[in-house]
Amino acid sequence: MINMTAMAHRGHGQDSHLGIVSVVLRGEHADIESGLINSRTMSGFVGVRPLVLVLLDGWGIRAEREGNALAMARTPIYDRLAAASAQTLLSASGEDVGLAPGKPGNAKAGYLTLGAGRPVEQSILRINRAIQQDDARAISTNPALTRLIQRARSRGGAIHLIGMVSPGGIAGHQHHLAVLAALLSHEGVQVWVHAVMDGQDSARQGGVDYLAEFFDDISGAEHASLGTIMGRAYAFDEPSEGDLLKSALKAILTAEAPRTEYPAAYLNDAYKKGFADDRVPPAVSAKYRGIRQDDAVLLVNLQPDLGRTLIEALLDGPAAGLLSGMASLCELEGRTKPHVDPLFVLPPVAPTLSETIARAGCSQLLLTETIAETNLSLFMRGGIGEIYDGETIGVAESPPFAKLEKRPDLASADLVAEAIDAVRKGDRDFVGLHLPNVGILGRTGNLRATVEAAEAIDKHLGRLAAQVEKRGAVMVVTSAFGKGEVMVDPATGAPWRGPTSSRTPFILNGTEKHSTLRPGTLADVAPTLLGLMGLEVPAGMTGRSLLAGAEQAVRVTA
Repeated sequence: MINMTAMAHRGHGQDSHLGIVSVVLRGEHADIESGLINSRTMSGFVGVRPLVLVLLDGWGIRAEREGNALAMARTPIYDRLAAASAQTLLSASGEDVGLAPGKPGNAKAGYLTLGAGRPVEQSILRINRAIQQDDARAISTNPALTRLIQRARSRGGAIHLIGMVSPGGIAGHQHHLAVLAALLSHEGVQVWVHAVMDGQDSARQGGVDYLAEFFDDISGAEHASLGTIMGRAYAFDEPSEGDLLKSALKAILTAEAPRTEYPAAYLNDAYKKGFADDRVPPAVSAKYRGIRQDDAVLLVNLQPDLGRTLIEALLDGPAAGLLSGMASLCELEGRTKPHVDPLFVLPPVAPTLSETIARAGCSQLLLTETIAETNLSLFMRGGIGEIYDGETIGVAESPPFAKLEKRPDLASADLVAEAIDAVRKGDRDFVGLHLPNVGILGRTGNLRATVEAAEAIDKHLGRLAAQVEKRGAVMVVTSAFGKGEVMVDPATGAPWRGPTSSRTPFILNGTEKHSTLRPGTLADVAPTLLGLMGLEVPAGMTGRSLLAGAEQAVRVTA
């Protein structure tokens, strides 16, 4: 048991069940009446206190059993809740979450939509549109890029592009990397490309083909050359693994890595050794000599949390005194934010679910763990770093990456214990519990471990459901994206590690059994939760309550 430290002025420490972790309580705990408050209207339950939201990452719905970890798992508690409660399905992909039609959902798009109560256009669409306008002049005149070019060119430095060579379009996209490499080369700047291979959001060993396409796209860029090649686990993924990050830094900074003249052959050799693209060790091209005085760095990213640790290490390490500038395609989060010039900034997303609950004077407890913290503490909150009055975010420490497949329970036991304690005490209006197990284990490609993750979650769900039912509270179970239901690539039979286009569940437990829910999208979750709590739904939330008849009972405010 540890004391959780409150960071806001009127916050206070509490006893915690998160005994194995470092947990931070952020925000002020607003005074509320203890006990549970459930009031009824003709549309069903509103004014629920507490309302418990359980977010199960990667829990998609798919009828077929083959390669479906969720269908293979023994989940009697989840099955009972689904059978005994009002339930429906939600669209969590494509235009419904701000992506292009037909595109699989992902954590960022799903949580941003869920928290905003409306689809929020994703960065990739804005960037693609800018590239397509006026033959990419919308990119070439970008102020952040112009500043980077001027600094490097005036000092005779090169620009190092660090980005994904993958069509996945979640962590990054090779087309963006190619456009920037060609543009910078056309400006007369020496460009070194640090090719980051995917293996998670695209084919497990598709890097050879993707790299060939990329080289073809930049064939006319005479000043662009390959600097290094490595898997995303070394340079992009968060939280980063210390030893892998050190290897990436050595390769990029000082060209300390095996040299290769033939990157395709290097990748094929790695495949023969069993490596997927994301775990390919760093290699250095024959001509690359590392980062030199007055060089600049441009991270070609699509997510604010990916590649962040690498950039921090470059800012803090030997490169700090060498670099003439540092930029990123999309704005980064964390302490690097003031030091990295973004080409694209996410427009404000407001009001969000968290903000609306806080403005109503309600208290809220959000629980998550480090390996997927950004889903709940950043994306669902619309990218807002500010902690609202009455809001508390508890973050548990996840197991090391190397131990994930042997510890599919992650930190869920402690997180659920904290949620149960909050329900028992009745001192929170809203409890958000984030359990990323299936989403995280699904990305390893390990079907057995993903099955075990689902079964572990089910046991914890049973403990929480028992306390919710005992206290007469209301619990909603849903997911922001699918993953565990598709673990095998139907085209190749190889493990599939990316997200899916499957619909996700929405289970409402604790209301009258005859409550009915309509099918909807993730944008409908926030209005539904606010309606259940008896709170006004902001006009900016274009989603509609999933409760039949609730739209007539809940007043919408501007």
